Amino acid sequence: MMNFRLIKFLVCIGVCCICSSCDENEGDKGLSGNNYLEYVDTRVGTAASIADITVTEVEEPMGYVSPIVGNPSALTHWTPQTAKWTDRVVTVPVPYWYDQEKIQGFRGTRYPNGAVVGDWGPMSLMPMTGEVNIDADERASKFSHDSEVAKPHYYSVQLDDYNIKAELTAAAKTGFFQFTYPESKSSSVVFDGVYVPGHYKVIPEKNEIEGYMVIAGHFRNHFVAKFDKEFDTYTIDLLPNVVDEKLVPNGFKAEYFNNDKLQGKPDVVKNYTKLNYNWLKEPAEGVKADFFSVRFTGIFVARHSGEHSFELTTKDGTRMYIDDQLVIDEWKYRATGTNIHKVNLTKGHEYKIRIEYYDGSSTTEMHLRCAEPVRPDPEMGAKLALEGADGNAVYVTFSTKNQEKVKMKVGTSLIDIAQARANMDEEFPDFDFDKAVTKSSGVWENELNLIQVEGSEDDKSIFYTALTKCFVNPRNLNEDGRYFSPFDYQVHEGQMYTDLSIWDTFRSLHPLWVLVKPEETTNVINGMLNAYEEGGWLPKWPNPWYRSIMMGTHADAVIADAYVKGIRGFDTDVAFESMLKNANEKGNRGFSGRVGIDHFNEIGYVPADVFGFYGEPVARTLEFSYDDYCIAQMAKALGKDDKYTEYMERSKRYINVLDKETGLVRGKKLNGEWLPPFDKSISVWAQGTDHDTEVYYRNHTLLVPHDIPGLADFMGGEDKLINYLDQFFEKDMYYVGDEFSMHAPYMYNSLGTPWKTQKVVRDMLAKYFFNDVGGLPGNDDCGQVSSWYVFGAMGFYPALPGDPVYQLCSPVFNKVRMNVGNGKVFTIIANNNSKENAYVQSATLNGKPYNLCYISHEAILEGSELVFEMGPEPNKAWGTSEQ
Repeated sequence: MMNFRLIKFLVCIGVCCICSSCDENEGDKGLSGNNYLEYVDTRVGTAASIADITVTEVEEPMGYVSPIVGNPSALTHWTPQTAKWTDRVVTVPVPYWYDQEKIQGFRGTRYPNGAVVGDWGPMSLMPMTGEVNIDADERASKFSHDSEVAKPHYYSVQLDDYNIKAELTAAAKTGFFQFTYPESKSSSVVFDGVYVPGHYKVIPEKNEIEGYMVIAGHFRNHFVAKFDKEFDTYTIDLLPNVVDEKLVPNGFKAEYFNNDKLQGKPDVVKNYTKLNYNWLKEPAEGVKADFFSVRFTGIFVARHSGEHSFELTTKDGTRMYIDDQLVIDEWKYRATGTNIHKVNLTKGHEYKIRIEYYDGSSTTEMHLRCAEPVRPDPEMGAKLALEGADGNAVYVTFSTKNQEKVKMKVGTSLIDIAQARANMDEEFPDFDFDKAVTKSSGVWENELNLIQVEGSEDDKSIFYTALTKCFVNPRNLNEDGRYFSPFDYQVHEGQMYTDLSIWDTFRSLHPLWVLVKPEETTNVINGMLNAYEEGGWLPKWPNPWYRSIMMGTHADAVIADAYVKGIRGFDTDVAFESMLKNANEKGNRGFSGRVGIDHFNEIGYVPADVFGFYGEPVARTLEFSYDDYCIAQMAKALGKDDKYTEYMERSKRYINVLDKETGLVRGKKLNGEWLPPFDKSISVWAQGTDHDTEVYYRNHTLLVPHDIPGLADFMGGEDKLINYLDQFFEKDMYYVGDEFSMHAPYMYNSLGTPWKTQKVVRDMLAKYFFNDVGGLPGNDDCGQVSSWYVFGAMGFYPALPGDPVYQLCSPVFNKVRMNVGNGKVFTIIANNNSKENAYVQSATLNGKPYNLCYISHEAILEGSELVFEMGPEPNKAWGTSEQ
């Protein structure tokens, strides 16, 4: 196995600086500062997993992470960009892939690390020498991974084609770059909007560039870039003209279909003079907000002869035809992209244009531009740069001496340009790059010192790299006490977080934050409630607004779990009201809510023949049942006994999609008939081979974390469920890279066989997680997979969010110390621990014998000390006491 912890250490970070930074809050932390950044390599997960992963054809074992730089929960992270898109199983805008050989630039990104959604409002910049090239592929430079240093607070690389050393650090809203150039009369930096054009203005007397990129037509990513060097020249690469009535005299006919396949007759027909629109919800009255399709047709009349360059910016799936010839065929998964087609046309000739658009979820964009073969004014770009203009890119040039360091800060804001400049001035008030790196390292050392572990060097590298990923998202939109709301497009005071992959992260990431970041957990929940007030619903998978993806409304779980574990500081009346709305009302205003909730409440399940395939009917039934359990726990904690009883009854409805014949989940029609066993139409994730389909069914059958006794009864008793689990793990049916059954290894604890949990968890951690670029077993999903590892490696896991109890397993580390606030430290010690000694022989809690396979949240907050004696064989008598 390749050890990926870099021996060379960062940049000018003295341990004394780090410790002094940690000492500022030592009274709160309860732990003294150690240097853990040396163990972190943020490239882990940027390549395909090196483990043998159970994965279906519709997914792949990719971490989908990038070596991002910036504070935890930063408004904007920065990362090297090796690609805009990649042709993999799912085409996603992940900025960095380890197996690619060139760097296109450095992206200010809001891609949710490890997820499969869009990068909203990104920008990129690239230092160069010689002729300026704005095309990302053409300007890209070769580099060697040997020249990289990849830490959460600092990244550096040698751009071989330009002989430039690029270094960057970042805070929450500002990136800080240092480029070491060779001798050149034409050194430069180019800026672009990655997937969309931008509006740029150059202010040469201040050595500044300012501008913004429009995000889905509803708000802007503002930036200010300030250099410590004067510009020699500057220019904007201006946009082509929008295709309007000058080029398409009779406009475009739009035929909308309320399906995503252009099937049947159009449901709505409209006419447009141009295609230059952003739709937040439905594009026209009578058209669905999501999963619709549209055919645009028009006659283009060329005004000139020669090469025309068409630019088509859309989201999701797009095909473009000229005279019935397919010229663009692209699928962008939940994200915006621009495609360019160049073609020779003849003046006065008519050409049929047809664009077929297939919408997925969230917003819709449609922009068609055309650059005609007309010689532009070569001075126009520079002139408009001083006034401010729309463009594909902007760049500045200057001469440099050999090894001259040029520094540049880039402040960002969702509010306005003035706030972007204020953010930059606050976070990095001067051009001292080394001081900025040290400041950023101190922020991250504070984070990593929340949990201190003792064990092998390799295990510590895996652990602290994983812990880093647990603190990247959700994204904090707060700017000096204000935020621009993605839900009503107004500036408010208070808290707002987005890029909440709640379907994934409610399981263990948010419970980890409850333990080590209780105050920020309160802020996150207040942000959710602000989203409810401004948009009408709790967020589900905001990126940055509502997205109609994934099942359930697991904000219910996040809020209930936090409240029953003592998190306060939010309005419980509003919180409970919003949870009840999730459970009883159909979504609207761009929010899908619990799709099928009316059927769930009327007949007790989501019918497969009404909500098949994309509708995930079985999963929704299971997850609605669990969400209702969480609502019941919140009701109980609030003293609402009638609601507790009602929602506990509702939480049993999962039984309606468990089939006695197969012993598994199974789709059920509206009339009560079952779908055929292992029917692939049950879910998009059940596609692929028959084995893939069986993996889906067996994982989903375990999606009942809140009623393991009820699931055991369905199976025919605890022994039958134990046997099911044994076969499940022995036959490698468990998909660790996805979340359906992440709690499954811990179910043994609830079935009186805790030694099996100990063995399975320890084996999985060793099998799937490595200190390697291929060291993640699947999409990290905003830190969920990493948090699953962090908990398992420490020796306990929140198997049932909403219940203030953690299931114990077998710690990887000899000692774990976790700061739990108020100067208290929860300690786990594993004596005689080794890879062979994976079984708990006995335990003490605060010096007293302990024979439970779980521990309460209260005991952890008290700063208890849990001591395990480990051995090579299971002690089947330990951990079986009921209380």
